[in-house]
Amino acid sequence: MSTSDDTDKIIVSWFLDNACTSNSELAIISDVCKNWRDITVNHIATEAVKLATAESEDISNEVGNISLAKPSCTHQLIITDMARELVTKHQNDNNDKRKINTDGNFCLAWFAPSGIQTVPVPLNNDEDSTSSEEEESDSNGISINANSSMKVTCCSEWRGYRNADKVLEPFCYSDEFIKEVFDMSLQLANKDKGDASNDVTAKLFGSSTAKLSSHNYTPTYAVRGATLARPEGYCLCLDDDYIEHVNSSSNFTKPSHSKYHNVPCRIDNWMNDYGLSLKTNNELTPSQRKKKQNNLAQALLPRIVLSTRRKYPLLHRFAETDACENESEQHSLPFERRQRAVQFLNVDRSQAIKLITPKFDCGATSAPITMFLIGITTEDGCFVSSRDSRFELGHLYPLSSRDMQFDMSPICIATGKVGDINGVNDCEVVHRSGYRGHRSHEHETSSDTGSTDDSDERPVHCLCDFDSGDPFNPKNVSVDDPSEDCINHGATGPGLWHCYTAVFDGKDSIIRIDGCTEPKRTRQSYYGSAAMGDDDEDSDDADNPSNASRFVGSGILDGLSIGSDHQFDMSLCYGEIEGESGQGSIAELAVFKGRMPDCDIEVLEKYLMKKHGLLSVQEKKDYIAKENSNRMKPLDIEACHLQEDEWKRHAHALIEQRRPWKLDGLNVPLRVAANHHSVAWRRTNDITGQRMRITRIGAKNSNGSSDW
Repeated sequence: MSTSDDTDKIIVSWFLDNACTSNSELAIISDVCKNWRDITVNHIATEAVKLATAESEDISNEVGNISLAKPSCTHQLIITDMARELVTKHQNDNNDKRKINTDGNFCLAWFAPSGIQTVPVPLNNDEDSTSSEEEESDSNGISINANSSMKVTCCSEWRGYRNADKVLEPFCYSDEFIKEVFDMSLQLANKDKGDASNDVTAKLFGSSTAKLSSHNYTPTYAVRGATLARPEGYCLCLDDDYIEHVNSSSNFTKPSHSKYHNVPCRIDNWMNDYGLSLKTNNELTPSQRKKKQNNLAQALLPRIVLSTRRKYPLLHRFAETDACENESEQHSLPFERRQRAVQFLNVDRSQAIKLITPKFDCGATSAPITMFLIGITTEDGCFVSSRDSRFELGHLYPLSSRDMQFDMSPICIATGKVGDINGVNDCEVVHRSGYRGHRSHEHETSSDTGSTDDSDERPVHCLCDFDSGDPFNPKNVSVDDPSEDCINHGATGPGLWHCYTAVFDGKDSIIRIDGCTEPKRTRQSYYGSAAMGDDDEDSDDADNPSNASRFVGSGILDGLSIGSDHQFDMSLCYGEIEGESGQGSIAELAVFKGRMPDCDIEVLEKYLMKKHGLLSVQEKKDYIAKENSNRMKPLDIEACHLQEDEWKRHAHALIEQRRPWKLDGLNVPLRVAANHHSVAWRRTNDITGQRMRITRIGAKNSNGSSDW
């Protein structure tokens, strides 16, 4: 080795050991030259094997602290954990009882638009949805013509990433570097055994295009939590290939919650609880089962929409002209994108839907947790939570009376506490009355759903790993709101597409929206310390503002409830009420164990925002300043994005309030109030951007534009 190579090795190794704290930094180092890449590959592989060996030998903490007294900075990086997990899995193929390692930073789940599985579902029960029909699709693969105006494109399941290249793509690692790291890790781990794999590359990266059945869509070394989400109640047990697999596979292991192995009969009992009332427990005929599956699809599958390419109403006017009424004729802004998204309403919009994952394959985890989400809700709603406990991200728990009255709460994250009876083991609770209760718990189950009030009957669960409860036999269980020491409030309200980032980490928890950290808000922010009476409050009081967020993340995250909280008490959407339905959609969701480094958070945010056509807060300011410099009449837009959001929410409250009109607050600019949907001359759907019909002002019986 030359002197130059020795110098490079010393410099790069020192940096990796002492200063490389993020995946983005490691990607840069690995891409400088071939020599630096080789040094980095060997370093990461050695670190991964060291960690895997320590785990497999189950050394004591004392010995482990000696052997890893000065761990490299890279041992907490995602790619290192992937290599460690790969080595551990390879060494324990025949040992299913190995100790599960939940330390480190790794991907728990990543659901992207490309993984949304579509199916046309008829609105009419008499239509046969199984007939083969030619469908036209747009550039995103969305069915735009199901050959029938009575069919709706729905999501039968959401498949998440499983491969390392997809998870590591935002950090700009080269494919060659990733492959070399995994190859080297296995070679070092097996050098004494002489069975190093020669086809690791094909094994790891060739599966990205493989056609897998749903029950084989299992977690991997790269995504260790969950890789499949399904509507609650529409479980794997309804799939013919899963039933065949259960009955024919010699190594099938039934889930711990299931007592029976006979899938068809078991699922017939499950399906008989809804609609078709059979007097016997005999198996359904194939035609009866298919009809039942169609009925379940109509009731339980969520809609799929395309997100609006114009996600910032304030910026629309830069691309609009008075002559262009048609959206297709208007100028496109350079950052506009459309992506497939799940809207959590069933086919006829009569009720809310949520997706669930199985329990995490790696086991339940706790803080720190880092979440990224691309989504929208037009009023209060929960984007995502844990399967069986509170671990929420959403617009919830209002701090002011105004936001409570008009369901315009700022973004927040909230978790339960370990041992909190209100936060754990309520997975059977389902409110499916067609609208959200806003925590009133006054829902009553509809009599035509076929549910039963027999409290002695054992709760029905599906046979597969989803452990889905019977969605048509709900129970109403009152759940208390979390105390302020379990909540971290931000400032931005609902109403627009955003890139949400949340770090659940106690007092160090943060919320970021569109690349900007949200200011931490408490009740004291609205009412002041004098009104709150802080001097009289116990310093250990859970609702004392000084204790806000100290227990955020102390609960457990054992799986995902997407589109609702774990109790289905505060869903992202709600069913139609007097012709209007709640609006909410999610386009992408990524969840990581550990607190991701700040620079990695920024890199991943930029990747997601570019992918979905979102601008960061700073990019919006720069864009407005540039466009205003070219206009004769610059648009007077408040520089503080939080002020614009506050005006928007207050304008909504001013217009929507009822007598006695005692709402106090800010003076709202006329341009903000004029954009409210009840007075705007032109209106588009906040979710999809489609033009909406505007009711004429004045008497509705006249043919004129207005009687005023």
